[in-house]
Amino acid sequence: MKRRNILEVICSSAIAWPQISDAQQTRAPSAPTVPAQVPAAVPLLASFLPGVNLAVGEFNEETKNGGTLWTDYGYPDAAEIDYYAGKGFRLVRIPFLAKRVLSANHKPTADMDALSKLIDHANHRRMAVVLDMHDYGMSRSGKLIGRDAGATREFAACWAAIAARIKDKRNVTLGLMNEPHDQTASEWLSGANAAIRAIRSAGAGQLLLVPGSYWDGAWKWTEEDNHTVMLGVIDPLGNYAYEAHQYFDADGSGNPENPVIAGSGTSRPKPFTEWLRANGKKGFIGEFGFTSSPAYLAEADAFLKHLAENRDVYIGFAVWAGGPWWGDYPFSVRPDLAAVPVVDKPQMRVLAKYLG
Repeated sequence: MKRRNILEVICSSAIAWPQISDAQQTRAPSAPTVPAQVPAAVPLLASFLPGVNLAVGEFNEETKNGGTLWTDYGYPDAAEIDYYAGKGFRLVRIPFLAKRVLSANHKPTADMDALSKLIDHANHRRMAVVLDMHDYGMSRSGKLIGRDAGATREFAACWAAIAARIKDKRNVTLGLMNEPHDQTASEWLSGANAAIRAIRSAGAGQLLLVPGSYWDGAWKWTEEDNHTVMLGVIDPLGNYAYEAHQYFDADGSGNPENPVIAGSGTSRPKPFTEWLRANGKKGFIGEFGFTSSPAYLAEADAFLKHLAENRDVYIGFAVWAGGPWWGDYPFSVRPDLAAVPVVDKPQMRVLAKYLG
């Protein structure tokens, strides 16, 4: 069972853009398409940004018309940001769904206002924000990006609208998509490059995080064709990094009910790390999660040590997960923030070693 299915179980118990044909989008361009006015690249707040996912904006994704804000899903508040900032985290990854932050004609909704306030508060705390489109390779209307008719254009138009809204917020990084998997890497690349063109044409110069397909696992990066196809990413600013995810259970799906695999914290990131270095690229680990069991804590420690020892190719990480609606989810790193005093989750002892 993939982690997406686990999330659905948890949620059920919780409360005028350029007109480019999909045929044109599918063909990988041979040279960069440079916007008429190329924005300046926006640098990161720091060379390495340890972070946390604050998940709740993607909850109950199947609810009719996207669900009701603050009932079916929500976004973290200032107290959530403050807790992690106080611990030394420098980044928060905020999942969202395109159909919630944009209307059908790509106009910003109240969700975008909520995200903007969150971004501004994070900036006050000197934290970066990754806006993570958590749609698993699908467009706003549920079409498969890179394959279904109109999907790539819709995807690019959504990112253009978001980019136009946040282009002046310098603490933002744009995560193009969470875990695309049903399309091939070549199909996904066509969608990614279309979104990059749209973002740069909208005047946004922030760092972009580009995943591969096939669930985006670091350990499988060189076994599938991500390692060849995704070298075709085209950004006129060159201001991007590759995002990969890594879990430590048998199939790497992130199911906390599965046993942890001994040695996976050290062995699994290596293929991605070596590929990044060999190709002169930068990487970001957008998700990894671990329970409070001794075996899981040991693998997470080894994994974070690997990232720390390879900061020449990694720009940061985001642990899965914080957020207020997890309940007793084993991967949750969020304590009871209403308690006096607040008692950290056991996972924080490991994470704290790598926040400096």
